[in-house]
Amino acid sequence: MKTKAIEIKEGSYLRDKEYIGFTGVTRFSLEFWDKVKDQVGEVVKAEMKVSASRTKDLYLVLYTTKDIKVCLYGVNAGYLGEGPRGSQRVLKEAGFNPKRVDELVFNQEVFTLRRKVKQAQTA
Repeated sequence: MKTKAIEIKEGSYLRDKEYIGFTGVTRFSLEFWDKVKDQVGEVVKAEMKVSASRTKDLYLVLYTTKDIKVCLYGVNAGYLGEGPRGSQRVLKEAGFNPKRVDELVFNQEVFTLRRKVKQAQTA
């Protein structure tokens, strides 16, 4: 898969579909997440939303400490399937409570998760 270069700076709104070229494929959203996750800052909020489009597709928005929003259009929620498993992986990697993630991702289509910023380690 050929993707556009990803420019990441504070205040960015990163949408996987703008770099991948199309939307709705879990594998491609996960590849995009893998490319950006170490550069966007700590994720402190996640929202599974419904698009305003005619199809009412779900998508995941992650909010970070660097004021960056990451939108993943190939993951979703509310059933046992590939899309929700993608959401589950992203949210767990982002540091959300694993039990809460499992509870929400497979049982609700729309939700919001919040977590506190981790305290910096001192030597």
